[in-house]
Amino acid sequence: MKYNKLITFLVFLFLIPLALLSQNFKTIKIGDKVWMAENLNIEVPGSWCYDNNPDKCKKYGRLYTYEAAIKNCPKGWHLPTDEEWTQLINKLGGEEVAGKEMKISGSSGFNALLGGSRIPMGSFGLMDTYGCFWSSTKYDKTHAWYRYITNQNDYIIRTYFTTTYGFSVRYVKD
Repeated sequence: MKYNKLITFLVFLFLIPLALLSQNFKTIKIGDKVWMAENLNIEVPGSWCYDNNPDKCKKYGRLYTYEAAIKNCPKGWHLPTDEEWTQLINKLGGEEVAGKEMKISGSSGFNALLGGSRIPMGSFGLMDTYGCFWSSTKYDKTHAWYRYITNQNDYIIRTYFTTTYGFSVRYVKD
């Protein structure tokens, strides 16, 4: 019996990156939810540093496919639903102003960085212009809802996109 438990533990250990088991994250409580106050920066399959430059990960975190974001939640965290994003945005004054409150210079403490995105063919774009954040809510078989903020205005926009793109990730405490 002990042998089976050891094998189960070892399989679990090798399937989950060690960083996901032991990482401490900066957090901020907004409303009744505790959010990460930094973009996720844990190397897992389906994640990249912008321009494949590790120095960019230190500042902006990694960019994740939808699948990587869903599959690699640290214990006690989850990828926010579309509804949880809506609740956060409403707490920060609505879509017209929440983007301003969420940016690094905003008053909410969310500290959103505009980490850009990665397209499936491997190129990167929009760093310091757009910050795109996955939700766990699927739109259809190949698309999921996400939110983005930009340096061009104070809005946060809700839309959907193909799940193979790389976007930033913020998890919410369970």
